[in-house]
Amino acid sequence: MSRFSSPAIVLRKWPFSETSFALWVLTPIQGTVSLLAKGVNKPKSGSLGVLDTWAVVDLDFGGPPGAEMLTLYKANLSDRLSGLETSPERLAAAGLLGEIAELAAPPGSPSQQVFSWFENSLRELAGDNSPLPILLEGILEGLHLLGLSPILQEHEEGEERWFSASSGGLLPLGSSRPEGKAIKASQTEIALLRNPRTPATLADQRAVLSMLGDFLGYHLERSPKAWPLVQKRF
Repeated sequence: MSRFSSPAIVLRKWPFSETSFALWVLTPIQGTVSLLAKGVNKPKSGSLGVLDTWAVVDLDFGGPPGAEMLTLYKANLSDRLSGLETSPERLAAAGLLGEIAELAAPPGSPSQQVFSWFENSLRELAGDNSPLPILLEGILEGLHLLGLSPILQEHEEGEERWFSASSGGLLPLGSSRPEGKAIKASQTEIALLRNPRTPATLADQRAVLSMLGDFLGYHLERSPKAWPLVQKRF
């Protein structure tokens, strides 16, 4: 039997029995982990409300080596990140970045960098700043962690460039339109791709979000499940 103590972020939970939940959590050492939380629905369990989705928690868990699902022994709440619930946009952004985190932290893999990126992103989304620049930056950082960073070459002042998911990102200055779907990125949109915190209009931010959504869908070979909701909310 192995036993672990670790911080974690709850990615998903679903009923396992009348009093128990199954959990999918992100940890910095073991990557994503599947857990069985026995009896957490009992009034005296001490875990009611602790294991909410996106909560940052401290967990004790373990089980036999090679088990597909480990047993949760103890859970303490570190931060509920209740600010995420202040708008559907923040929740949609958390859902999209959560999918990227899952892909970047497979079970059994050391994932400290992924954990830190996702925790910091959630904390920013739970704050008071506009969620869209945080989401844009989170997607770009998540793509980097997946080894899928788009090509963002230098550009001349005032020049537009083609952005193509199938070509890997921004094309060199003066390139002709590539085959397949491509978007002519403005100077401001290029600046946002390079630094999502650049001051810009909402229209420019939405345009860059659309580019990154196309890029994610192409290179992951499917659109993230949260993408339709992100499109709707932003």
